[in-house]
Amino acid sequence: MQAGEKKQQRLKKRLENVLKNKDLQQQKLFLAQLEEQLNVSQEDCAAALLYLVSPRLFQSSECSQSTQHKNIIKPPSIRPALPKSVRYRLHIGSRHGVSVDEIKQVLVQESGVDIKRITQVDIKSDYTVVELPDGMPADIFQLLSETEIRQQKLKLKRLKPQRRYRRYKR
Repeated sequence: MQAGEKKQQRLKKRLENVLKNKDLQQQKLFLAQLEEQLNVSQEDCAAALLYLVSPRLFQSSECSQSTQHKNIIKPPSIRPALPKSVRYRLHIGSRHGVSVDEIKQVLVQESGVDIKRITQVDIKSDYTVVELPDGMPADIFQLLSETEIRQQKLKLKRLKPQRRYRRYKR
């Protein structure tokens, strides 16, 4: 199974979870309003929303187009901005016998996040601090909180941003 197919399978799993467990009446009403106001089909609305949620899901078909416009889109001297990340605390640590690779693998499988976007994994004795991309959907947050590694629930918790500079009193 290719990477694109894996992403699609994870998205299907997330959609099934939402469709089974959530009341989507308000979203349906909004979708009907969009259909009428924009004069497009619900299928077009759904496709556009899917693109907004996961723009790189079907990247392989767009690769040939993006390579044609590669030099036009951005000059080589401009570097893209680094994506914003958020620190999370996981309720599992070295005393549970967990490894960095094991944590990353579970995060990739359960959340669908690209492994390259998991920037920091700091394993302490009783917990782990991990940096993930900003904008995690609530259903993924809930899924990760309930996920287990070595019979230990992750109990994911978002941490407050660290202060970069400390002021010293004189």
